[in-house]
Amino acid sequence: MWDAFQQDVLAALGHTVYVPRTRPEAALPPHEGPATGAHGDLPPALLQALARAAGVPVDALPPLPPPAQLRTPAGKRALWPRLRALRRERR
Repeated sequence: MWDAFQQDVLAALGHTVYVPRTRPEAALPPHEGPATGAHGDLPPALLQALARAAGVPVDALPPLPPPAQLRTPAGKRALWPRLRALRRERR
């Protein structure tokens, strides 16, 4: 964290001083399941790729969040541990 003097010096040198976040990005919230089926509006190719990464059939995948949420960095970070856990359970 920069103090006021350091921020002034950095600004005078032309640097952008960013303010740190006060809380981390939230992980995926619990998903109650989409209304349009087991995996909502996820493309079939994406479902197959996720199932292959988890080492399970597509039908064995847990309910997944919508594609827009899966495209965010926080969504990806929260999804991969779940897929790895599924792979571990299959061993």
